[in-house]
Amino acid sequence: MAKDYFQDIVPPGEGADPSRHLRPRAYEPEQPDDDSDAYPAARGIPIRVNDSSMDPDLPADPTLRGIRNIQAPSRPRPNRPLGMSGRVDQDISGPSRGLPPRPPRRSSRLWIWAAASVAVLAAAAGLLFFFSSTTVSVTPKSRTATLSAAQITARQVEDTSSATSSVLSYTLQTLDLEDSEVVEAQGTTRVETKASGSITVYNSYSTSVVRLVKNTRFEAPGGLIFRAASDIVIPGKKGSVAGSVNITVVADQAGEKYNLGPVAKFTLPGLKSTAAMYSGVYAKSSAAMTGGFAGDQPGTAPGALEAAAALIRGRLETKAREAATAQGKGSTLVFPDLVEITYESLPNTTEAGTSVRVHQKAHVEIPIFPADTFAQMIAGTAFTDADNAPVYLVPLSDFSLQRTAPAGQGQKGILTMTASGSALIIWKVDAAALASALQGKDNSAFQGIVNGFSGIQEAHARIAPFWKSTFPAKTSDIKIEIIEPTAAK
Repeated sequence: MAKDYFQDIVPPGEGADPSRHLRPRAYEPEQPDDDSDAYPAARGIPIRVNDSSMDPDLPADPTLRGIRNIQAPSRPRPNRPLGMSGRVDQDISGPSRGLPPRPPRRSSRLWIWAAASVAVLAAAAGLLFFFSSTTVSVTPKSRTATLSAAQITARQVEDTSSATSSVLSYTLQTLDLEDSEVVEAQGTTRVETKASGSITVYNSYSTSVVRLVKNTRFEAPGGLIFRAASDIVIPGKKGSVAGSVNITVVADQAGEKYNLGPVAKFTLPGLKSTAAMYSGVYAKSSAAMTGGFAGDQPGTAPGALEAAAALIRGRLETKAREAATAQGKGSTLVFPDLVEITYESLPNTTEAGTSVRVHQKAHVEIPIFPADTFAQMIAGTAFTDADNAPVYLVPLSDFSLQRTAPAGQGQKGILTMTASGSALIIWKVDAAALASALQGKDNSAFQGIVNGFSGIQEAHARIAPFWKSTFPAKTSDIKIEIIEPTAAK
C-alpha cells in the first residue's frame, strides 16, 4: 500500500542525519520525463537534492541527499458558519475517498418529527374519543290526524296565563297598517265620506239575547249619531258578566267632525222608552272613528283612485300575512286563513305639483293559539283512543282552518272554526327525565327504561368510551338527540 509521505529515504551508503528536518512540498503533477533511464527506481516520485539555494536556512550538504519539503496539497476550506461543528465539515466536503456516501442526517430528523407529530395526533384523537359524550338518539311516536270539516270552538283570553288545558283558548293580536300611492290629479272634485269604526255592544239587561236591526242608532256623548251597518244579536248576560258583540258603525253624516277618538259609552236613543233596557244595553269603542270628510279635493282620471286603492290593499295584505306568520313561533300557532283584515279608505291628500296621494288603512286581527293545547284538541278530535300525553302538531300541506262566521259577528270572544286536511301529531319526549333514568345504568337495562316512556317510538344508544358497558353517572355526559319524524309511524 502506498504511503502518504516518505520518511528517511537516504541513498545507499549515506547515514541519516536526525538533525535534518524534512519539509513537505507542494504537490506537483507528474511531468513526462524524456530521460526515462535516469532514475528508474523513482519514476513518478519527485525527489529533490538538498540545495542551499532553495532554503537559505538549512546548511548545504552536498553529501546528503533525501526527500525534502514534501507539502500536502493545498485545498480551499469551505466557509463554515459560526457555531457549526467539525462534523458538518465532513458532511459538506463530500464522501471520503474509497468510502460509500454518507446518508444525509436532515432527512432522518424529519422522519423523527413526522413520527412524533403522528403520535401526538393519535393521542389527541384518543383523548377526544375517551371523553366524548354518550349519545341517545330518540324518534318520538307520531300519528297522522285526518279531519273533514271538524267543528272547533275557541274562547278568547286576555293573555296566555289565564288559559287552561281543558279548553282551547286564543289571544287576539291586533295591529293597524297604512300605505299610500300617488296618482296624477285632474282638476278638482267634491268629496263627502262618512267616518266609520268598530264598537262593542253589551247586554247587561237580560240573560236572553237582545236583537237590534240594521241602522240602529248609537249616540256619542257629544250628540253625534252612528248607525249599525247590519243586524245585531247580543248574547245574554251570564251572572254578573254582560254578553257582548263587536259590530261596525257608520257616521250618520259626512264630515271630519265624526272622526272621534275612543268613546267610553254610546247610548241607544231608541231604547229610551224602556229605562231598564236603555241603561242595560250600551256600547263602547277602543279605536278611533276615521274616514270622515266633506269638501273639495284634487280630481283624478276615472278609475284611477280605485286602481290605486286596489294596489295599496294588495301591499297591505302581504304585510298583514307576514306579520301574522311572525307571531306563530315556538309555543304558539297562527293560521293565515283565520287572520281578519278590514280595509278603510282614508282621505286623499294633495301632493306638491299636480298629483294626489291615495291613503288606505288595514285593521288586522290575528288569533294566536297555544301550540300544546291546540295539538291535544286536534288529537282528541281525530283519535278515539287519544290520551292526555303532551303532543305538538305539524300541519301538513293540505291542513286548513276556516272561520264559520266573519269577524265581528257572533258571540264576542268566541271563535268557531272548521278544520280540514291532515296534520302530524308528534308525542313529546322529556329528554331530561330520560337522561336521569339512564344515568349509571347498565346498557342491558336500556330497552326497559325506554319502554317506560310512552312517547318514544324507537331509541338507540352509543356509550362512550366504547369499552364501557354502563351509562355515565352524570346526566350532563348523556346527550339526548330528538329526531323529528317526517311521516307517521
